[in-house]
Amino acid sequence: MRSRFAEATGPEVLPEVDVARNGDGAPEPFRGDDGLEVVGTDLPGSGVKTKPETEAAPAIESTIPRKNARRRMIWMAVAAVILVVVVVAAVVGGVLGSRHHNSATSSRTSSAPSSPSSTPSSSSPSAVASNSSLAVTGWWETTSQYNIRLFYQGKDGQLRMTGYSSSNGKWSTVATYQTDPPLKPGSPLAASCYNSTFYFKNEGNSTSNYTQIDVFYQGIQGYINNWAIQEEVAPVRTTTNKKGTLSARALRAGMNTRLAAHWPSVVFQNGVNGLKEAYYSIHNRWAHNILNLSAVNHSALVEVPWWGSRTGSANFIYQRDDHTLFAEMRHNASIDAVADDPAPNVPIPAQAAIGAFAIPKTAGNLDSLMNFYVLWQNGTVLQMTKNDDNNGWQTSSTPDALGSPDDGTDIACLTATDYVVTPIQSKYDMARCYYMVDGKVREVKYDGSTWSVIGYVPLD
Repeated sequence: MRSRFAEATGPEVLPEVDVARNGDGAPEPFRGDDGLEVVGTDLPGSGVKTKPETEAAPAIESTIPRKNARRRMIWMAVAAVILVVVVVAAVVGGVLGSRHHNSATSSRTSSAPSSPSSTPSSSSPSAVASNSSLAVTGWWETTSQYNIRLFYQGKDGQLRMTGYSSSNGKWSTVATYQTDPPLKPGSPLAASCYNSTFYFKNEGNSTSNYTQIDVFYQGIQGYINNWAIQEEVAPVRTTTNKKGTLSARALRAGMNTRLAAHWPSVVFQNGVNGLKEAYYSIHNRWAHNILNLSAVNHSALVEVPWWGSRTGSANFIYQRDDHTLFAEMRHNASIDAVADDPAPNVPIPAQAAIGAFAIPKTAGNLDSLMNFYVLWQNGTVLQMTKNDDNNGWQTSSTPDALGSPDDGTDIACLTATDYVVTPIQSKYDMARCYYMVDGKVREVKYDGSTWSVIGYVPLD
């Protein structure tokens, strides 16, 4: 068994990645095709043809004496040679000059910085794939500062991440990860995070704190894998990444599965639509758990904590095979899940996108129960089903300003992790959801009573 810290991998807006320091597994800067083509036969003068020296000159009729004629022929030959030399020199000079000009122009063009853009263009190296899944995780750094990490699959199939810090209000440069094994095209994604020193019961504090972020995905063979990213704050701010330890468990999911995660758990669907869980146990290894829950094929999956006790509690939100939105909860990881009482039981379109987040009901109480908010796609609009009072689950429409989500989009909503030094706060600063509109990732926010649009996540 590897050291329990071997996979540890941590915050803030992502620092610039030192590729040389992080090794082969580090995020690589984009190295795209420069669009220049080298043609092997494009040599100076390759198109110039000269007469063979053995070719006879045409006969010239003249009445002058033979000696003068011979002298005249010599001068004509010399003139012809000079003319050929001049022509060849002109052609060669023109070709070389043209190539030099074109080369200089291409060099200037390729090195020119791109203009800033608030939304990614479809040709951007960091552009999101039209069928990309979305995953988001985050944590409270202090009771007033927080961090967000958003994952997606690029058009080139690579895993990408961008980070947000409330301390400066900016998204980071997009990082690209060369995962092993690679993501399958259109892979489902889920993400979770925790503070390594806190989770493994070692002393941790807000000034000596590194966070491991795990993003879960499905490979071409159908196995569930994780990629681990460590962001360390002290003593030196560094970011590293590596293959996670879940891959070694060889857990195969159904090829239509979606994923959900909240540390230390990740949920997936098997080939017969049952829900299973991989759980990082107290024995520092991934355990495999059958949840005895059945969902519609390709159901959206969400996992949020049931309460703030840090016992592995969960509320599993999904679509049952009768096409209703459903939720089942457990108080801790050692017991089976049972239906929420009351349960939502809201009819929704088959395989509808579902996202959800949880906020503690009571401030300053680690054992507080949660308020639950579910955002789901109903054709071209979004609707919300929530349980945040004594009236049970209620469904309502959302403002038109949230836009029309793309067909087939994911909805990824953010619930802060509870396995860090600062517990989940009972306020709505991190109550955000992400989904695709017109091929771009839209960010929306809920303040406890009203939804608002923040804008598109910048991915350039």
